[in-house]
Amino acid sequence: MNSDNLKQVVKAAYLLQLRHGPVAEHELAGLVGQSKVSEALKLGYLTEQQAVERRFSLTDKGREQLKVILAGGVYDVLHLGHLAALREAKTLGDVLVAVVATDVTVEMLKGRKPVFPQEDRRVLVEGLKPVDKAILGYEDVGFGFEQVLVEVMPDIVAFGYDQDNLERTVREIIHRRNLKIQTVRLSRFEHEKYLSSTSARQKLAEELR
Repeated sequence: MNSDNLKQVVKAAYLLQLRHGPVAEHELAGLVGQSKVSEALKLGYLTEQQAVERRFSLTDKGREQLKVILAGGVYDVLHLGHLAALREAKTLGDVLVAVVATDVTVEMLKGRKPVFPQEDRRVLVEGLKPVDKAILGYEDVGFGFEQVLVEVMPDIVAFGYDQDNLERTVREIIHRRNLKIQTVRLSRFEHEKYLSSTSARQKLAEELR
């Protein structure tokens, strides 16, 4: 199997099993083809689970073939700054997982309710081309992000230019748990002041009056 085909299989398996456990054979084969699944199994990149229906999980060997990037945010009223950051984050690896703050988290951190509910924001972010999967975070801000790190086990966590507090929290978790995760600060988007979420919300509110 060539490297591109292998990358297809392990990427599909990783994304399917994230938060859902072992992957059904028909789900994986439907995305990449049965022959690629069979070859990856032979090469040791997948392990078969004993169940009524054949299901697979990535082995450590398979997971090592992917560089997973994790980025997080509120993503309330998407703008070009969000897209620029996610595009840059995707260039750092093979798979980009975006964690979207829950409504409770937004209220806790920003003292206001988001314009759009959490599931709407998650779906919109997942629809962006650079994003392979968007997941909701947990309502416990500190321990919640720790749970996300353990579930996703990214190789790199990418932070926006204004995510100082989140970066400090994540660095503390990485150090305390001795995780092999790198952190990267993304570039500041030139037009961020004009296209910030706050500006977008204000403009939207004015237009709806």
